[in-house]
Amino acid sequence: MSDIELASIRIGICQINPKVGDLEGNANLIVETARKAHSLGSQISVFPELALCGYPPEDLLLKPSFIRATREHLNEIAKSVPESVLLIGHPEEDGRLYNSASFTFGGEVFESYRKRLLPNYAVFDEQRYFVAANSPVKLFEICGVKVGVSICEDIWSPIGPALDEVRGGAELILNLNASPFSIGRRWQRAMMLSVRSSDLSTPIVYVNLVGGQDELVFDGGSMAFDQSGSLIVSVEAFVEKVEVVSIDLVGRGRKFQLDPRGLMSDLDPEIIKVVDNQPSLEVPSIYPSDQSSSNNNAALWTHPAPRFDLNWVDSLDNYDLGETLSALILGLRDYVNKNGFRSVVMGLSGGIDSSLCAAICTLALGKERTFGIAMPSRYNAGSSLDDAQILADNLGIAMNVVAISSLHQEFRGVLKGLLGSDPKGLTDENLQSRIRGVLLMAYSNATGAMVITTGNKSEIATGYSTLYGDSAGGFALIKDLPKLLVFRLCRYINEVAFGREVIPESVIIKPPSAELRPDQLDQDSLPPYEVLDPVLMALVERDMTTSQMVTSGFDPELVSEISTLIDRSEYKRRQGAPGVRVTPRAFGKDRRMPITNGFDQRRYGL
Repeated sequence: MSDIELASIRIGICQINPKVGDLEGNANLIVETARKAHSLGSQISVFPELALCGYPPEDLLLKPSFIRATREHLNEIAKSVPESVLLIGHPEEDGRLYNSASFTFGGEVFESYRKRLLPNYAVFDEQRYFVAANSPVKLFEICGVKVGVSICEDIWSPIGPALDEVRGGAELILNLNASPFSIGRRWQRAMMLSVRSSDLSTPIVYVNLVGGQDELVFDGGSMAFDQSGSLIVSVEAFVEKVEVVSIDLVGRGRKFQLDPRGLMSDLDPEIIKVVDNQPSLEVPSIYPSDQSSSNNNAALWTHPAPRFDLNWVDSLDNYDLGETLSALILGLRDYVNKNGFRSVVMGLSGGIDSSLCAAICTLALGKERTFGIAMPSRYNAGSSLDDAQILADNLGIAMNVVAISSLHQEFRGVLKGLLGSDPKGLTDENLQSRIRGVLLMAYSNATGAMVITTGNKSEIATGYSTLYGDSAGGFALIKDLPKLLVFRLCRYINEVAFGREVIPESVIIKPPSAELRPDQLDQDSLPPYEVLDPVLMALVERDMTTSQMVTSGFDPELVSEISTLIDRSEYKRRQGAPGVRVTPRAFGKDRRMPITNGFDQRRYGL
């Protein structure tokens, strides 16, 4: 494009859901999606970060055969879609291993762009596998347009690779991503991209991965911004989608006249010519983005950003709750389907946690693939079994009832012989939970259903669970939901997701109880959740010290008690099932603490 020419280019945003390690399946998905984008008039079809192998591939990257096979499939993709310009994320070995993206066209794979800023925080550990590129700036010329490429973290730095690319003459930045969901993250991305495109005075197309991978959920939500920082398209989140967006470009000379920021450099980058034009391309009169504009995601801009103070659950609106539910649904569905499970099963106690899990499972998998088992003991109130049955009927799921009182008594007799006296206290209480775990796992073995564990973040943080009992299972669906968020989501599911009462009001309003002894309540062992959850937020998600918390108004004895519970429960969490990450800091990859741990910050006045 000449220095003063005004032009446009059509970008195919290919928001796909690959499966980690399924190179053949992912390659077929890329080919199918690329052909669809081409038929919609795309001149460049952009795929997410490491789309070919899936993200995060973890130690698969240490297998030489995996890297070789990835390259072979990349070459096959290029040959399968010679008529389209594609930009595909993939690992690349060249003496060292790089997180790369390559253009393909005419059956050829062109020289790659290599990621320069490698995240090594939160759930990311890319420096374990990849080397950060430090090669000179390179641009790719496509249909007369100079295109800069960046990968995920590269765009977050205001002085990152995109700045050098624009200084070298880039007229468009294509950014490939595998950015996982957490509450409020889409808003943060949008704010950053708006500022970045405005500061660079250059359009940015942000293409994100979608889908569940173990505990991570990638929400998609791909976006495009013009050179003024205005959002021009926002792709629907949590679904696979192909959208073609027409990006208006301003030539380098005209851009300098209008806004000289970032253009004062004499950088002379390498220019890699991919294609001059695509004369055979048929352009539809209406692009998908013309029919489904960013207006359907207007809430991304109009709703208030989550404030994430110590009472952050109270700040969530229906937009945040809706995204959280969508993440849980997608994470569960992909974990079940990608791992080949037929269905799911969980214990239905008539309590709020199992009720929420059952509702989410029904939304994610359908009533035909969701099963419940009620396992009442002599300590369960009759109303609890009634609530469980009403829930199952409202959802349309099958529920079996297996009373465990006789099994409990048999185990008590066996243990009396072993211990010399009747089991009491926690031994007897946990025995009931473990009997239920045995029944659920036996059902799983017999039917192929995966067991859903129903513990929430507040319980998992404090160890308020039974190893090999209620924590036994394949997927801990709500392990990252604080108890107060559990209550909020139940209301949202009734009022918005179903539009009717599926979770009985009696379940939502009754005091939480494990029902393992007479008249038991959660508050017998834990502070009220209105008190507990802000403490957990401070200790787990903020890493606040005891002195900081006391200064903020927390009771020092309460802080000490909860901090001790969190530390002592690490061994339980390490043995727990994976579950969907929705908060900015979840147990697992986000927070890696030693089990054997002699550090006590209170000794040091912290």
